Amino acid sequence: MLTKLLVPAFFLILPALSFAQTAERSVTIEADATVKSVDPDTRLIVLQNSETGEEETIVAGPEVVNFDQIETGDTVKAVYTLGVAATMAFPGEVDSMVELEGQAAEGSTPGVAAGTMVTLILTFVSFDAANSIATVTDSSGTEQMIEVETDVGREFVEQLSPGDRVALSFTEGLAVGIVEE
Repeated sequence: MLTKLLVPAFFLILPALSFAQTAERSVTIEADATVKSVDPDTRLIVLQNSETGEEETIVAGPEVVNFDQIETGDTVKAVYTLGVAATMAFPGEVDSMVELEGQAAEGSTPGVAAGTMVTLILTFVSFDAANSIATVTDSSGTEQMIEVETDVGREFVEQLSPGDRVALSFTEGLAVGIVEE
């Protein structure tokens, strides 16, 4: 199921990629908020988005160490990054998933971070240029036909030969923490 969602997603972003045998693309979104109130008993924090003025109440779970350091007026920064990379797969490379998470050390400024990277190894089968359809198989042998809608996407798949293995890595990460002023 994951492959059926991620493979078409890759071909949708091909217009933004320009590459020969390697491609990378990422987007980073940052948001700042001000702590409007903190309830130490319920661990509820009311944040006001610095850009829109909207307020949101969140629960700071047990992974938020140093909760007692969070004060009204503090600035919270959230950074979210999403990326995709396409490269020729290494011999023997297999599908993989890596998850990472971390939290601030005891006594330091509060913050948490988490990230995931999923790599799918696809085997190129063919490209029907007249209909702009690429055919690939995933690691289970399931064949998928994907419409390639852009010139950049067509240029990429036209460089591939049947049997070429492509590693598609999808990465996302989120870090949230108090900004020291």
